[in-house]
Amino acid sequence: MPDVAHSRSLEPPSTDQLVAYSVRQGTRVPPEELERARAQVADYLRVFERLERLADPHVPVRHHHRDPGRPPLPAEDPFHAVVRFCEVRGSTSGPLAGMRIGVKDNIAVAGVPMTGGRPHARAVVPTEDAVVVERLLDTGAVIVAKTNMSGSVFEETRNPLDRRYSAGVSSSGSAAAVASGFADAALGVDQAGSVRWPAAWCGLVGMKATHGVVPSYGLLSQDHTIDHIGPITRSVAENAALLEVLAGHDWRDPYPMAVPPVEAGYTRALDGRIRGLRIAVVGESLEASGCTDDTLREFENAQKVLIGLGAEVVRVSVPLWTDSFAIWLAGAIVAQTAMIDSLGQGYGHFGRVDVSRVAKMAAEQLIGDHGATTMFLTREHVRSRYLGVPFGRAQNLRLELRRQVDAALRDADLLITPTSPIGPAEAPSSSFDLVDLATKPPGMRSEAFMRAAPILTCCPFNLTGHPALTVPSGVGDDGMPRGLQIIGPHFGEHLMYRAGHALETATA
Repeated sequence: MPDVAHSRSLEPPSTDQLVAYSVRQGTRVPPEELERARAQVADYLRVFERLERLADPHVPVRHHHRDPGRPPLPAEDPFHAVVRFCEVRGSTSGPLAGMRIGVKDNIAVAGVPMTGGRPHARAVVPTEDAVVVERLLDTGAVIVAKTNMSGSVFEETRNPLDRRYSAGVSSSGSAAAVASGFADAALGVDQAGSVRWPAAWCGLVGMKATHGVVPSYGLLSQDHTIDHIGPITRSVAENAALLEVLAGHDWRDPYPMAVPPVEAGYTRALDGRIRGLRIAVVGESLEASGCTDDTLREFENAQKVLIGLGAEVVRVSVPLWTDSFAIWLAGAIVAQTAMIDSLGQGYGHFGRVDVSRVAKMAAEQLIGDHGATTMFLTREHVRSRYLGVPFGRAQNLRLELRRQVDAALRDADLLITPTSPIGPAEAPSSSFDLVDLATKPPGMRSEAFMRAAPILTCCPFNLTGHPALTVPSGVGDDGMPRGLQIIGPHFGEHLMYRAGHALETATA
């Protein structure tokens, strides 16, 4: 498809429209100024008219074998892991040749409806592949499913290891698709832990790489500064192989300049040698994060394995750890409402914009359908009553948390924590109050609140951008898996995979 130039004139608003816009923006244009304001707006629109005459930069779809498929029948998917079965094929050769991949349904696959957790009737059909999808298809993988997002309009994803339990939230469908055998591997999206959390509850390996290592173009973004797309697999080796394909700069990404060239070869790091590594336990990730006794027991057992392999295990402190989710939630009020204000694109970045998705989101906003009313009200109150200062403090605390994690990593090669303070919650999971989770200490949180406890151990590294890997590390009293979270310095994925693979091999 060639680049297309448009040649339409943009009509200026009526005075009635100007009044409506000013009310919406919380401003007031005096009646005697309306005509002058209308003329000024018409002048600005001439700039956009000039751009309308230019060719629209087009990104062609590389691979054309695309069967959009259909939603599963109830009997086909007892775990509610899949929103849509599909078949999208690319190269017939490559390091991932024949690997069946599930893709979370907020990542674009051209020609395949994407719900983003909304009803099928409101799905959009992307015209471009996400960068990660392009890379999978280029290297021989086959996209076989768009996966469920628990917390959406679809039924809660059940854990394939035991349907009485939840598979987690958000990327739960991706984890369940792998654990059930629908896919060999899957892509999840981790903005507060939702690659690592479902992977841990399903006994799988999940990686949130350093922020920016995996391009996020093609994702329905929540906040470009916390967006991470990551692989969920059965083994560390498979996970490293996928990250080799996914990692690296792309010109369309929102923050490509922040990421240095990525050396691939993650699979070459899997030599099992961790003798002499200094591995530090984050002390605040244990009792202070609400870990259950059996989670602590399995975490202690994993430490013993690492020590037996020759690592030194020490303890460090990250003082802001227990405040991390409060920092995350305060930032989300600003970032998520800004994402909606900007029609899903975000502000101040260098990335490409999918204009068809902008139009879809703008149309939904015109009917007031953005699902974040109370966040908007909170933002406006804090901005009006407190001049926005609390938002600035939240950002500064985020930076201080990053400095504290960096400091901890100056005393150790890697950090470790339990991936989740608890085992899988029984399904259906009750709703939980994020504000209570952010503000109450463990002893005051109800069982319903603690169902979301993995946020407390996962979200710190979405704020700091450090890479975090979960690997299976034992079984709790409920017979369900527990996960060990391994954290490295920025761009330290090689060392993390080495440690994860050593633990996996020693406990196989």
